[in-house]
Amino acid sequence: MTYAEFLALFVGIPLVLSLVHHRAVLSRRGELLPLIGITCIVYAATSPWDNAAVAKGLWAFSEAQISGLRIGLLPVEEYAFFGLQTWLVGLWVVARLRGRTRGVA
Repeated sequence: MTYAEFLALFVGIPLVLSLVHHRAVLSRRGELLPLIGITCIVYAATSPWDNAAVAKGLWAFSEAQISGLRIGLLPVEEYAFFGLQTWLVGLWVVARLRGRTRGVA
């Protein structure tokens, strides 16, 4: 299984289902701003860390399992994982918080 196939199956499908289920959250502009902000923070913090880890040999990516497109030392699939996973978890958190505050003045 390639990294892209793994992302599609285990992150992409759950994210699409979550987007459909929590579409009310998407209709509120103010509730998306935290997700956009945290996504920027995730990329800013994780990109240098992962590039440094690959440079030091802490982990590597099999050329047979990635597209071959890289930004720095990381395959584009790794960058996709940062954003997709952030949105999957972030959307769930926003929906949970919205549910808890419903009815609160």
